[in-house]
Amino acid sequence: MKREKIKSEKLKIIENVSLIIFFFGGILLVYKPAYDYTIIKTLLGFLFTFLLSVKYIIEEKNLEFNYSTLFLFILLSSYILFSSFFIATFKYGSAYLLENYLLYFLIFILASNLKIRKEWIYYWLISAFISSMIGFFQYLGPKHYAISTFGNPNFFAGHILMPMCIGFSLLFSNDFRDEQKFLSLIFLTFGTITLLFTKSRAAITGLFFGIATVFFILNKGKRIKWTGFLVLFLILGILSPVIYKEFLTNIRYYIWAGTINLIKHKPFTGWGFGQFIFYYFYFRKRKYFLQPEATPVTNHAHNEYFEIWAELGIIGLFLFLFLIYKILNKYFRKDYKIENKIIAGFIGGIFAVMVDNIFSTNLRNPSTAMYFWFLLGVLNNPNNKKEFSLNFSKLLYSTILFTSFVMSVFYSNYRVLPEVYLKRGIWAKDSKNYKKAIENYEVVCALNPYNYTAWYKLAYVYGMIGNYKKAEKIYLYINRIFPHFAKTD
Repeated sequence: MKREKIKSEKLKIIENVSLIIFFFGGILLVYKPAYDYTIIKTLLGFLFTFLLSVKYIIEEKNLEFNYSTLFLFILLSSYILFSSFFIATFKYGSAYLLENYLLYFLIFILASNLKIRKEWIYYWLISAFISSMIGFFQYLGPKHYAISTFGNPNFFAGHILMPMCIGFSLLFSNDFRDEQKFLSLIFLTFGTITLLFTKSRAAITGLFFGIATVFFILNKGKRIKWTGFLVLFLILGILSPVIYKEFLTNIRYYIWAGTINLIKHKPFTGWGFGQFIFYYFYFRKRKYFLQPEATPVTNHAHNEYFEIWAELGIIGLFLFLFLIYKILNKYFRKDYKIENKIIAGFIGGIFAVMVDNIFSTNLRNPSTAMYFWFLLGVLNNPNNKKEFSLNFSKLLYSTILFTSFVMSVFYSNYRVLPEVYLKRGIWAKDSKNYKKAIENYEVVCALNPYNYTAWYKLAYVYGMIGNYKKAEKIYLYINRIFPHFAKTD
């Protein structure tokens, strides 16, 4: 009995450590030596899946999964792999995106077998509150730029939607004390103010939809359930002339027009997973470059559904949306009783992010996508699940453990480390130490021969010191790995 108690305590410690890494580390930590200092968040995601799978193995936890959801999940995963290997031309573009989706899918599987506990809800809300305060004071500073620990105001805004919807649902839950609800109200106040500071109209709209969804779920047996949506659509109707005028002058109008042309050429299968950046420029509208926000390279469609359609075709888009529908559908049925009201916040968070991603790229960013797939997994948890054998469960969790370990090592050496040398190269170049800049850029290119950004910076430095032959050779190489890269054409 004593041995079982000790084992139970150890398991709880492992689970808490994994969740602290995920919610505190994944949200609050940055790695300043790296050029992309938020890249550490993905590495922490793999550490989370590693530790949680260790806990499940020691616990001898049976995998539980709804068969129909599992079938859809496997179908989507298989189609992504098929698209990456057989449709995509630039395989390294697919591989880079596959790394992230591998992490999201591992999180989804593990979260589907994770119990809803107050502890990890507290972890998320506390870290979200801290990140909101950081963004709040950043905006009050000289730059007036609320990025918090996400590197970009839109990335912060895209993430904060989920904990804010959870915090809103907490106010209606009987499982939380009054003082906890009061603290949640403080977080919602500061979170809303900081969200407004980001000026992310997509995220603000997403939050309104998320809150309306929470209200709908909490009152689904009553007539007032539609109130939130009615008020929201009334406001949108009143503002529609302003919104329409704003849209026609927004850079997204031109990006979407080009993306739609891209989709028209391969509507069913798409161009291949992770291939948007390589083919979009062929279909980009000329007027795009007349806009003040125009950039030489367009990485994303700024509409997740258009981008999925462009890369995976209508087949991939259908599988993605149908998987989400299959998970969430039961919660909207009148006969389905939701025991824990906090679940309404999870659903609201999913809807808020999905609305935000009509206009943003946040589901392409791990700082939002990891937690989106985590919520989907948690919502996939209750009821109608089949239990798999212990041997199969151990095999799966061991595979997740091994994959997480390998990816942690790989990501540290081939994703994080190159970003460190890239930043050192930029520092050296800015201080006119061109020899040091070349040395650092060459390390990046040796670690990742497909890092066209590092190759371009290396060629640029060679040009600055007058070594034009070397610069030309590198520019020609860039044109092979990324034809018509805008900065080399």
